[in-house]
Amino acid sequence: MEGEIRAIVQELVSSAAEERQAAIANARDAAVADTRRELESEVAQAQARAQATLDQRLSDARAEREQATLELRDRLTAESEGRLQTVLDEADARAQSAAGETERRLAEAAADGDARVRAAVDEAEERAAQALAESVAAARVGEREYEMAGLARLLDAVRGLDGAASLSDVLDVLGQAAGRETCRAALLVLRGDRVQGWKVVGFGALDSQPRSVDLALIDAGIVGAAISGTRVVTTPTDHDGRGPGFAALPADRIGMAVPVLVGGRAVAVLYADTAAGADREVPVPSGWPEVIEILARHAGRCLEALTAQRTSQTPSSKGSGAATAKTAPSDPQTPDTASAPRTMSTVEPEVSARRLARLLISEIKLYHEAAVHEARKSRTLLARLGPEIDRARRAYDTRIPASLASRADLFHQELIATLAGGDPSLLGVPA
Repeated sequence: MEGEIRAIVQELVSSAAEERQAAIANARDAAVADTRRELESEVAQAQARAQATLDQRLSDARAEREQATLELRDRLTAESEGRLQTVLDEADARAQSAAGETERRLAEAAADGDARVRAAVDEAEERAAQALAESVAAARVGEREYEMAGLARLLDAVRGLDGAASLSDVLDVLGQAAGRETCRAALLVLRGDRVQGWKVVGFGALDSQPRSVDLALIDAGIVGAAISGTRVVTTPTDHDGRGPGFAALPADRIGMAVPVLVGGRAVAVLYADTAAGADREVPVPSGWPEVIEILARHAGRCLEALTAQRTSQTPSSKGSGAATAKTAPSDPQTPDTASAPRTMSTVEPEVSARRLARLLISEIKLYHEAAVHEARKSRTLLARLGPEIDRARRAYDTRIPASLASRADLFHQELIATLAGGDPSLLGVPA
């Protein structure tokens, strides 16, 4: 029994030891687990505290860095501004010094340039004066040669008219002579209430077929007006309708129709203008209007003389003189010579002077239409067109004798009437 008891006690002791060992192991494991949890909690708290501390330090470091950056930037900015101001001051000083030097050099160059310019201007003025004198001399020589050539042509034409043996010869010479004076010329004879071409120069195809020109007086433009009024008619001053009726006349050109009078009645009309298309241009100013009128008037005198000679050679019979003197004007080779001759001396000098002034000023108006329009608006005709008016006045004075007391007044009146449209205030004052 003791052995069994010892065995049981031994078994109980062994069992108790095992239980104790198990309890110790469990207690140890629990303690380890608790310790681990506490350690992990403490570690987590320590990490949180460390992270918070790190974040705070990082924040403080950032703030310090930003502050340092601002301070550094302000310091650098201040230093840069100081250096920039120094550089600017130095640049201003250098610029002022350079400007002073430049001004000095410019003043020297300007003085030298002024001297050279004055010398060049003096030399140019001297050359210009010499060239002007040579040009004026050459122009005077050319003008004199032109005038002499015109007088020679006029003298030849007068001699040709004087030497004509028939009425047809007179008309032929008259047409040819007029064609040499202007760009275009036409001689038309009166046939009842119509005009027919006799000699045409400068009108293209019509030159070879002058008889194809056949117009009623009312359709013949200034040609019909010259015959109806037995007076010189010009465009645009005296006649609203432009041109001779059988050809167009440009708006910037002068046309003129002169009746050929025999015994005070028109038997033909001589038309002339300066329209382009001929072999030459007529110089401006030119004396062609006076030459055309002289030729037409002298041709009338020659026709009167030939008619009178023919009448005196016709055998006298009852009424024969009247029949010859009043030959039907419908025959272009036998102009009407019923009335007594009228000499050129019956033309009033003032009428001729006024007509010449009107022609010269009309040429200014036509050739310088735009300038005339602008000068009228600004009331500066004399200042704007002074050179043209002076040339026209010189041409006028060379052809109108100084013995005519109203010579200057007539020219001025035409300036007002033709150039200023009747308003003297548009003339203004000379330049």
